[in-house]
Amino acid sequence: MEFREGPNLLSMELERAEQIVIELWDEDVKAWQLYWVPIFRRFAHDLILDSEVSPGQIVLDIGTGTGIAAFEAARRAKPDGFVFGIDRLQSMLTAGKAEPESKRLRNMRFILMDSRQLLFPDRIFDVVVSNCGISPVGFQQTVAEVFRALRKGGTFVYSDWRLKDVPAHRVFGETFKQYRTGNPSRYLGLHRAALATLERFSNREMNLNRQLRELRMLGFEKMEVKFRNYRVELDGSDEYLDMRLKRAPLKQELAELSTERRKRLKSALKEELRQFVRGRRFLFDWKVIFVRAKKP
Repeated sequence: MEFREGPNLLSMELERAEQIVIELWDEDVKAWQLYWVPIFRRFAHDLILDSEVSPGQIVLDIGTGTGIAAFEAARRAKPDGFVFGIDRLQSMLTAGKAEPESKRLRNMRFILMDSRQLLFPDRIFDVVVSNCGISPVGFQQTVAEVFRALRKGGTFVYSDWRLKDVPAHRVFGETFKQYRTGNPSRYLGLHRAALATLERFSNREMNLNRQLRELRMLGFEKMEVKFRNYRVELDGSDEYLDMRLKRAPLKQELAELSTERRKRLKSALKEELRQFVRGRRFLFDWKVIFVRAKKP
């Protein structure tokens, strides 16, 4: 797979890359719940605070995953409000429905749905949120649908982050690339190409300035941007490595290395990540962007 520009070719490549990444996420539900949910729950808390969800409102959570932000919104919208959480991955929604909170909160529902084509009528929602759940590939279509589905005066709040803005992730990635195989299988090669394609597109074509322009063009007003830095604390570098290496793409990377090369890789990672170790703890900052806009 190549990242090629030209009429139709770019979108074709991007859609293929996105589909591959979605399939990888389908394998990552357990890792997501174990390592990533506790961190993203903090993002969701601030996201819902920014959205000012109140009792009686109808709320949509885009890219809900296992429902972190949806649960938070449902607690604030009850008793008469209702929350819909949508996602393109049935595996994530199934995991969300199995959460104890899903059984306690009766004012919410998970639906398998693509945010680029919302199956809701016009002007139905008071608030639409997304906790790092909007794909850069479908950003324009998604926000156009959000604008259509929001009521007059409705609020749209979403969060986003970039790999390059999280120092520990950046160091991990740079070190990993030095030790990964130079002869990947076709399966692994597709993973690499898909992830690289989406990262390049996101950084170049759908950066924050471009996103804000899209919002203005659609008619959103009163846009506010907040940058929050979250201090993440883990139980040493081993927990951080587990968090990263148990994701599907990296598990495949490790599987295609010899035993000796895997040992050298893990040793190099621990050495480079030593800068984030304080005593027995692993500490790093995670920068997240929050955007809030209103439909006039």
